[in-house]
Amino acid sequence: MKKGFFVFKAVFIFILLILSSIVLYYFFYYNQNYDWQSIALRGNWMVTIFYFTIFFYALFFLINFRLFNLIFVIIITFGAILWLIIYLFDLFKIEIGFWDWYTIRDSTTIVSICILSPGFTLNQIKFIKNHSNQNEKGKVFRNFHIHEGFVGIIFVILAIILMIAFYILIQFKIMNNKLKIILAITMILLYLFLFSGSFLIFRDRRDLINLKFIEKRNPTINNDRSTVFNPITQDSIQFFKSPHLILYSFGLLLNSFSLNMLVHGKDFLLEEIFKLKYGIVVFLGFIFCFIGGALIGIDWYRLFGKIYPTEYQEIEKILNKLRN
Repeated sequence: MKKGFFVFKAVFIFILLILSSIVLYYFFYYNQNYDWQSIALRGNWMVTIFYFTIFFYALFFLINFRLFNLIFVIIITFGAILWLIIYLFDLFKIEIGFWDWYTIRDSTTIVSICILSPGFTLNQIKFIKNHSNQNEKGKVFRNFHIHEGFVGIIFVILAIILMIAFYILIQFKIMNNKLKIILAITMILLYLFLFSGSFLIFRDRRDLINLKFIEKRNPTINNDRSTVFNPITQDSIQFFKSPHLILYSFGLLLNSFSLNMLVHGKDFLLEEIFKLKYGIVVFLGFIFCFIGGALIGIDWYRLFGKIYPTEYQEIEKILNKLRN
């Protein structure tokens, strides 16, 4: 049974890679043969963005999480370096005489943005795994514990400030032409703060409801321990409870779409088709990002179990003992 499932996954991944090659071929073809403002070219952008959003969403569940994270780091690093180099060439009017570097930059940007959401989510869960021991430095500062929900509220406020800054910046023509990179970086930072904030708020929602922001604790406390979380007490049972519905998968997909709406705007949802202005698309991306982060925050423990099954089983044994 396992061997058959492995073969199915391998075949499915191979088909996805073939489709990726076809999509990239047409992306290059349309970029070189169609006018920049043509509906055909912009429609091709939309199809390419949609495809790679779904591609990395599927790949997230099909391959080993360590392998996915390695692919994520390589793509993001390569994409950021290439993006910066070509931007500097363009800014200082340095001619690049071979290859269509701008199409390569655009395709790399699409791929990098599409993998950012699942990759960042994976590293968010990884960060939680590595920094959830109360006795670690930084978790408790001079016996005071800062609740995640409080940090989440600060992140959301920063995201709102960046959102206001974005709407101010797009009023200037130079931002829509030569300094597009500033708008893109603003949107990426907005996404990182908004997703992290929403995730932390809804993961720590029970403490926020009880108005727990900063709490004095004893850093030497030693109750039921796991290799990841300490302490685990009777009060922790609700914290590790997953909802009946699988929410994190919807949150991941919604998050991927929202990031592309924030960064690509009308290239993600064509104005000619959806009749939505650029500012409206970005605002919808803001809303969807918050909802996506909230869904993952509510269902974080189930996703944690998928990524770290050994640690999940260890925590479940401790929780079952506490329940009994």
